Amino acid sequence: MASEPVAGRGQRALWLRPIAWLWARKVWISALVGALLIAMTVYVLWAIKDLPDPSQNVLAAGDVMVLDRNGKLIEDWSPAGHYHVTLTLKEMGSYAPKAVLAAEDRNFYNHGAVDPLSTARAAWVDITSGGLHQGGSTITQQLVKIQLLTPQKSITRKVQEIVLAIALEQRYSKDQILGMYLNRVYFGHGAYGVGAAARTYFNKDAKDLSPAQAAFLAGLIQAPAAYDPLVHYELAQERETYVIQGMVATTALSPEQADKATKEDVKSELHIQSTARQSKAPHFVDHVLVDLENLFGSAAVQQGSIVVRTTLDLGVQQVAQQAVANGVHDLAGFNVNNSALLAADPKTGEIRAWVGSADYGNDAIGGQFDVVLSPRQPGSSFKPYVYEAALRDHKITWSTILHDKLTNFNGYMPRDFDNGGMGDIKASTAILYSRNIPAVQVAQMEGITKVIDLAHAMGIKSKLAP
Repeated sequence: MASEPVAGRGQRALWLRPIAWLWARKVWISALVGALLIAMTVYVLWAIKDLPDPSQNVLAAGDVMVLDRNGKLIEDWSPAGHYHVTLTLKEMGSYAPKAVLAAEDRNFYNHGAVDPLSTARAAWVDITSGGLHQGGSTITQQLVKIQLLTPQKSITRKVQEIVLAIALEQRYSKDQILGMYLNRVYFGHGAYGVGAAARTYFNKDAKDLSPAQAAFLAGLIQAPAAYDPLVHYELAQERETYVIQGMVATTALSPEQADKATKEDVKSELHIQSTARQSKAPHFVDHVLVDLENLFGSAAVQQGSIVVRTTLDLGVQQVAQQAVANGVHDLAGFNVNNSALLAADPKTGEIRAWVGSADYGNDAIGGQFDVVLSPRQPGSSFKPYVYEAALRDHKITWSTILHDKLTNFNGYMPRDFDNGGMGDIKASTAILYSRNIPAVQVAQMEGITKVIDLAHAMGIKSKLAP
């Protein structure tokens, strides 16, 4: 009867000892693994609660977002000069997204949240250089970094970045992630997002960027300060060329289009507005900020993260701004260079449009000074009270004939801007064209004291002298 050598049995016993040790402690090991899995799950759930939402406008710390009555953005105001223009991917045009992909992540649509090849290359560079110098992050990882994490480079931070990036790609589509990134990434000169960058650098909408301009902006993302075209235009141009080549490699541009883009004189097209105010109703926003400071204090406003919903209507605001511009243009021959317009709902007093000057950015006319708020005579805005008082007391009807010609009212001779008159006209025509002489005639017919009493009864609190 054969038997196994003792030495062989001993060797096998030594080999089985670790397995036996683990098996004897299988309950504790299972519990430990379970605890780790629970801890990781809790961490991921806690971390992803702050993931960005593509359906929401970008709101950076310190920003005050002022919205009109329909939820449209009037201005994204920041005490630090940050500027955002939130766009959908379609509103960014065909070149800007493709240029950014060529610059930052050419295989974005073909890999997951992490690109193993890029990560391995970055790790090799870091190891051989003796430091953490290479990024290797996908656009998804970059979005996590700029939205949720600090710019610190460390192994722990990298693990956090990867975990959150995977969670992000599980929650959102590639297009949504790219759209969020393009609305948040910094391009320099206070511009966050491609919409703001297009306005800041080229004074145009992102959808109107040429391939060369899109490539130029995309090249700035890697290091906005180092590639600042005001200081290092040659470096920025080199990056532009690199991006154009990448757009050819990703078939975003044909070789012929790339050649044309390379020859384009982008430098002459730059209109960098380092401190430009980007607002659709700047005087109105200034008024809102003053109200906020009065209500909550200046510290709260500076801290920001405030969304203000207002009664302004951007559609009416646009019409009002055009009316002011047209009026100033038509009266330029009479040395008129500025104007203002405030439109309010007469039933509620809600402001619908606020144009404080003909051009907010024009220092020659003191454009930032708000004429709407400046103390002055009410002028033609008081005429409705005059006509209303006379209509209520049946002193006139809208068909009453008034005399629009030079008249001496007890030593006072009012004139209109044209220094002329329209002759005999109906009261309805006189108020429609805001004629001065007929208004004074109606005031005398009614009695100025009665006009003042009506104005006070209707809410005018200023002291009105006859």
